Amino acid sequence: MDRRIAVIGMTCKFPNADGPGAFWRNLLDGKDSITRISGPDGVAARGLIDDPEWFDADYFGISPREARIINPQARLFLESALAAFEDAGQDPQRVSGVVGVYGGGGENAYAQLLKADRAERPSESAASAASDWEIRVANGPDFLCSRVAHRLGLTGPTMTVQAACATSLVAVHAAVQGLLTGDCDLALAGGVTVRLPSGVGGSDEVGIQAPDGVLRAFDAAASGLVGGDGVGIVVLKRFADALADGDRVDAVILGTAVNNDGADRMGFTAPGVAGQAAVIERAQQVAGVTPESCTYVETHGTGTRLGDPVEIAALTQAFRRDSASESGHDGDSGGDRGNPRLGYCGIGSVKTNVGHTDAAAGVAGLIKTVLALKHGVIPPSLHFTEPNPEIDFANSPFRVVARAEDWRPAGVPRRAGVSSFSVGGTNAHVVLEQPPAAEQPPAEAEPSETSSVRGPYVLPLSAKSAAALDAVTDRLAERLRAEPGTVLADVAWTLQTGRRELPYRRIAVVRDVADAVRVLAGEDPERLVTAPKMVWPSGGTAEVAGESGEDEESQGDPVAFGRRWLTGAAVDWAALHRGRRPRKVALPTYPFERRLFTVERPHRPHRPHRSATAAPPTAPATPTAPATPVAPPASAPAGEVTYDLIAKYFAEILDLPEVEPDESFFDLGGDSLIATRLVARIRETYPVELAPKELITAPTAEEFAALIEARLAPGHGRMP
Repeated sequence: MDRRIAVIGMTCKFPNADGPGAFWRNLLDGKDSITRISGPDGVAARGLIDDPEWFDADYFGISPREARIINPQARLFLESALAAFEDAGQDPQRVSGVVGVYGGGGENAYAQLLKADRAERPSESAASAASDWEIRVANGPDFLCSRVAHRLGLTGPTMTVQAACATSLVAVHAAVQGLLTGDCDLALAGGVTVRLPSGVGGSDEVGIQAPDGVLRAFDAAASGLVGGDGVGIVVLKRFADALADGDRVDAVILGTAVNNDGADRMGFTAPGVAGQAAVIERAQQVAGVTPESCTYVETHGTGTRLGDPVEIAALTQAFRRDSASESGHDGDSGGDRGNPRLGYCGIGSVKTNVGHTDAAAGVAGLIKTVLALKHGVIPPSLHFTEPNPEIDFANSPFRVVARAEDWRPAGVPRRAGVSSFSVGGTNAHVVLEQPPAAEQPPAEAEPSETSSVRGPYVLPLSAKSAAALDAVTDRLAERLRAEPGTVLADVAWTLQTGRRELPYRRIAVVRDVADAVRVLAGEDPERLVTAPKMVWPSGGTAEVAGESGEDEESQGDPVAFGRRWLTGAAVDWAALHRGRRPRKVALPTYPFERRLFTVERPHRPHRPHRSATAAPPTAPATPTAPATPVAPPASAPAGEVTYDLIAKYFAEILDLPEVEPDESFFDLGGDSLIATRLVARIRETYPVELAPKELITAPTAEEFAALIEARLAPGHGRMP
């Protein structure tokens, strides 16, 4: 059985890095992204991400009221899940097979902030105040992954993992097992940490934070860790399936392992050499590789005086085992057992760049390592000048990579390990390898060199709003302008099959990359065709309908394909690619239109103001004020129920300024819990029998008002 797992996509948001591209540039540049504030008590430091409380609620059909209650960690994880799908070129609604979600989050105080805010607003109506149950569902870690499954329509395993600092790498292990056992065919795995209230403040209650705010992993001056916020998600698929489906493969997971230190350590919060060594040995055995073939390890590397020496002792023990007899591997060891090789394996710690991101720490190291495997460069580990005297690097296989290094090991593929260890003794290790060279797409190639089908190519674009559609168009133009060697047939295939099909649609039919840039930039406006909300204007010369469109499509006319797609019709895009094997490529992900949803706080830790030149990912809309709570009328005689009053109830319960007559309660972000509260609110005013499930058949304010009027009519039963 082929146990290899392909990493086919990823996304991340870490300090000063919104996405894998920015993250990789920062790593190569050796950028320290920690925010530090000096004060009378020393230096407060943390790795902060931009706008952790901003969220595109409209994209996911979530009402402003619910968005405000949902923990910012869960919101960020949800947006990141969609971005990960898009980076992998996978439409969650059209994925073949079952999709699983594995992940976990850190601990923050947002639920307590919500309850404190509620207590400070006793005049707020019962309808708009969040109940304890709503706060629990919106903030509980149990619902992190299931919320993703619900909003994106995924039906595979949804498993929230809680393993402290090892959470996200344990989630990767669980996802790998789910793929190997057939529980799922595609998996998202990762973690998120956003401390709230946000900022660099906070006391060091246990004495493990670096007093100067600098994390110096494995260095003689190491004095403690620095915290950080972030999120990372990888998209995983069985390697054979990824190759068959033409997916992009950035790296291959060969083996994973998880264990616990048990009692063999100084205390519950202390690390253990034996447990860490055992989990590394086990992962290498599962991978079927020798230690000597691994030439880089992304360590846990927290910069603590106890943790760093223990980790190197465990690594040395694992790498000095008799791997030839244990692994059964038949080749690439390269070393004399009596004369062990020294310093051949580089090590580093991403925590020196972004801080210790707790539940997201393991996936941060994994994404760094995947990018290093992909690009053939090991980024520098920062703040290392002199080895920790408690670590005997001179007699170990390891050296700290303090400067960026080309990664071209002789006679073996690039191969690496990633470690994540937690307070409580949970240990996780993953062994990865670069994808086979034959499976890597050419760095730069003209379409004519790789495709047996020439253009024109249909580039379908869609979004949730007209502004977002413009941003989608601009981002694609920028990407193609920056990468003129892109294989346009693969770009088209990724857009056609690897993106959600959203209401606002646009197409461009182009000949080559230069032509695509020109059309997308608006230089040939007649060839950039937009249809609002899946409605193709009638009477236009380019209208396609009925059998004529089908005939054109059957003949492989790209323009006909695009026009039919603009109408909302299903299109068999594969018919345009007969004669070639299309591949998925990395393209810009969705430009979320975020707004601020948060709890107002009179006191919050220090957070530096955004610089004048830095802006949110998209222009933020000022949150609208919720509708004024509706006072029930003294009486509501039959026949006098008005749409206006019911519409006000809808707006109040959904925390919206107003609703239109034909807007569905569920499209506006309502769900079963909110429906129950809405019906209870209406029954306080009107003496009629109503059930929440009746919103399914009468989901608009206009239809629900008509239902109530019918119930109030003479001869219809009322509540006693």
